[in-house]
Amino acid sequence: MSTDGRPDDPARNDPARNDTARNDTAQTAPDVDHYAETMSRPVPDPPSVPPLREPTRTYDTPGLEDPYRSGPHYAGPASSGPLYAPTQYPSGPYPPPGYGPAPAGGAGRAVLLGLAIACVIGLAVAAVVVWMKVVNAPDEKTADPAPTVVTQAPPTHTVTSVVADPETDAAGRLRDQATADAADFRGALADRWAAQISAKRPGLYADGRTWDNQTILAEFESSRSRYPQVRLLDSSEWPVFSESGWWVTVSAQGFASADDALAWCRGNGLDKDHCFAKLISSSRGPEGSTLYQK
Repeated sequence: MSTDGRPDDPARNDPARNDTARNDTAQTAPDVDHYAETMSRPVPDPPSVPPLREPTRTYDTPGLEDPYRSGPHYAGPASSGPLYAPTQYPSGPYPPPGYGPAPAGGAGRAVLLGLAIACVIGLAVAAVVVWMKVVNAPDEKTADPAPTVVTQAPPTHTVTSVVADPETDAAGRLRDQATADAADFRGALADRWAAQISAKRPGLYADGRTWDNQTILAEFESSRSRYPQVRLLDSSEWPVFSESGWWVTVSAQGFASADDALAWCRGNGLDKDHCFAKLISSSRGPEGSTLYQK
């Protein structure tokens, strides 16, 4: 059974009949409200879309597990139908989050942020260093003066003779002189007469003064300058003197007699109180050893 206008009508493909039919329809068909006709038609069901199958992802790193196929949220693979991929998105494997190159804009911001942090840290370190220098710098008003370095010259070894007491020194010199002169009287002048011109001891008051070793030594040296044959004797060493502790000055020319010694006294203008004859002997006593001027 065929109906005009149906797809299976054999006469539909006849051009002559088609033109006649279009003319007849145009003459006899009433006006049709296309809007009302369209609104009265039922809305067809949308075409069935195959379910979205989970894409298969591949990774370059061996052994890397697909995060979308593991974990408690994974419920198993989808249907094995064809993969539905919208035309507005590129198809193909997608790397998991955190993999793959980062956007150029994000890398630039990270570099700038790192530089800013480094600058802030550098400024903070510089400020701390400057502050430490200011704190540790000595105050010009309260700073201690620099120590003065005193260079000492090397010590010089100066030998300073220690001067003994003048009185003690004079006594030592008198003793040394008497010891040296005693050798002559025990040799060539033994048992010979001499002219005694002085006899003094420390503490004696005579000629308006009190004598001591210094004044006795000075008198002896003065007499020796006038009379070259002057000798000094210690009365304690010779038995011809009745008392010890006296310094005796004699002119020892080796006179053969007492008269010769007295003649010398008178010839030099020395009176009986300042010159007389004295026998110097280490074997005889005081008796007969002294002869005064008349």
